[in-house]
Amino acid sequence: MKIASSAMLASLFVAGCAATTPPDILPDFNPADPVMGIRDAHYHPVIADYHHREPVDPQNWRRLNEERAPAKQGAGS
Repeated sequence: MKIASSAMLASLFVAGCAATTPPDILPDFNPADPVMGIRDAHYHPVIADYHHREPVDPQNWRRLNEERAPAKQGAGS
């Protein structure tokens, strides 16, 4: 067990001493650089479409279904 853990630590040490660094994938963001452009910072409210609703008593489900049904019988899908 000690041999496996010491081998793992040795491999991490050797990997940490690598001469090359990983390449840059994304460019550095500099706010003063005019090439980067200006990001849009509009305010978008989180609760824009909020409608307050109150609990109601149970209603007749058959009547509710008939009110929401198509006008003619057989006109629905």
